[in-house]
Amino acid sequence: MKTLDVLLPWPPSINHYWGARGRGRYLSPQARRWHKEAWAVLKAQGVRYSGEVAVYVFAHPPDRRKRDLDNITKALLDALVGAGVLKDDHQVAVLYVERRPFERPGKVRLVVGEVKRS
Repeated sequence: MKTLDVLLPWPPSINHYWGARGRGRYLSPQARRWHKEAWAVLKAQGVRYSGEVAVYVFAHPPDRRKRDLDNITKALLDALVGAGVLKDDHQVAVLYVERRPFERPGKVRLVVGEVKRS
């Protein structure tokens, strides 16, 4: 069974993920920079999944500010799809997110594994 275990930089919050122009929405420059860095790390692992997966997120925020943990999951799942690790984020059958002690400049340990259904 293949497992992906990587450290990624702290992702942008969903509050800073999108920009708007008129009626259109687009990835913000901050989100595009983060994706480029995250994709490089993920692609270097050479791991791909075609079935259901469990995703475990261990979030080390960059500071002690109060944060909603669910604000980073969109960026993380989008990065897994964008890097080709997943075909689509509907493959995620289990999503576990845990806040850990803060560490500057912030990081996320992402562990992905196959889900075997019996």
